[in-house]
Amino acid sequence: MRHFILFTLFVLAQLVIKGQTAKIDSLSNRLKNETRDTIRVTLLWQIAQQYQSYKPDTSLLLAEKALLLARQINYVEGESRSLAILATSQYLLGNYPSALSNYMLKLQIEEKRNSPRNFASALNNIGLMYILLGEFKNALTYLRRADSTIEVTGGKAKEELKYQITNNIGETFLRMKLPDSAQVYFNHTLAMAQKAGDYVSLGESLLSQANMYALKNNNTAALHYYHQALPHLKKALNIDFVCEATMGIAKTFERLHVLDSASYFAKMSYEEAKKGGFLSRELDAAFFLSQHSKRINRFDSALSYMELSVKLKDSVIGQQKVKDALIISTNEQLRQAELADQRRKEQEARNQQLQLLLIAIFIPIFFLLTLFISRIKINIVFLRFMGIISLLLIFEYLTLLLHPMVIRITHHKPILELLIFVVIGACLVPLHHKLEHWLIGKLIRNREHSVRKHTP
Repeated sequence: MRHFILFTLFVLAQLVIKGQTAKIDSLSNRLKNETRDTIRVTLLWQIAQQYQSYKPDTSLLLAEKALLLARQINYVEGESRSLAILATSQYLLGNYPSALSNYMLKLQIEEKRNSPRNFASALNNIGLMYILLGEFKNALTYLRRADSTIEVTGGKAKEELKYQITNNIGETFLRMKLPDSAQVYFNHTLAMAQKAGDYVSLGESLLSQANMYALKNNNTAALHYYHQALPHLKKALNIDFVCEATMGIAKTFERLHVLDSASYFAKMSYEEAKKGGFLSRELDAAFFLSQHSKRINRFDSALSYMELSVKLKDSVIGQQKVKDALIISTNEQLRQAELADQRRKEQEARNQQLQLLLIAIFIPIFFLLTLFISRIKINIVFLRFMGIISLLLIFEYLTLLLHPMVIRITHHKPILELLIFVVIGACLVPLHHKLEHWLIGKLIRNREHSVRKHTP
């Protein structure tokens, strides 16, 4: 029966991956034919999101492309979404500091937008990163801010995020070895999961309850919740948590001196981990079995499991080295992409400076040309037109030069920009009229003088 269940889980997992592949192909085909940059950004982060569960390195690179394009076109929604996918991919690769940094950038964006749901989500993800980094006080600070935000907001934001935030707060207290505090929050998440009838969150909540009771050395309650959690975790295809639950049962049975049951569930945890490819879970189970076999005087088994533990430890270390190398590689690719974006921005700045320089050269040439043609016999209407254009070029060029300075002073505040340009206009308009009157008069006098000079 157990082999049949494992086979069924494997088939279901393959179907999920095939479904993701089909969706990736569909999104990729749309991306090839899409010309609108905002839609391209959206498609890039959506493809990246599909890759997250089984190819986080690919997801990371696609999210970076989406982020760079979103920043180029000032697409704030795309930038926020891309940062979230990028950070989550880094988290899945084990690069928690970089993930935390990008979640912080997302938070800065959401602070300026009217989206309490996204703001609370960013706070929650930052809290989760602090949990994984072992900085529990910081984790609680951000998670409580997230909780208060959704409580004030209510509605759909609370419905979507309340469970996750509450569970993370409980997990923080559990890792701080404060089971009574953790229990308060885990009781809430269990009630929410039961009310929603969601077997995924229900399995996680029951497992959290079991771990909390295990920490309190309440073995009977721990076993009760571990056994309740297992069917839901298997149904959710969460093999990692299945391994955690079966290992928890084994350790609890050992504390109760029910040794055969401890061996049975530890072996189950090992087999599940091996099938799912979770090396660290395999190592935990193998090491437990080596110590457990030693306690019950099965020295041959103890030696076999100890040798297996050594091999698995080497494999885990090797896997970690590969992961570290992958992080370094992806970080370098991200750095190169950022450098390319920086070079693009520098090129744009150089092009802008060149255009300003060419305009600065053109204006005096045009002005001199106007003075020159005023000395030849030419239609007076055209002469007036040339004079007006000369002055307009000068004044508009001054505005063009002042604009970046005004933006820096006002920090992109439209009201302040408007007030400053109104003041500048109030000064320049009268000056423009006076100069226009003087210049047109000068040009006409030059023309009349030229005409009299050439009259026989």
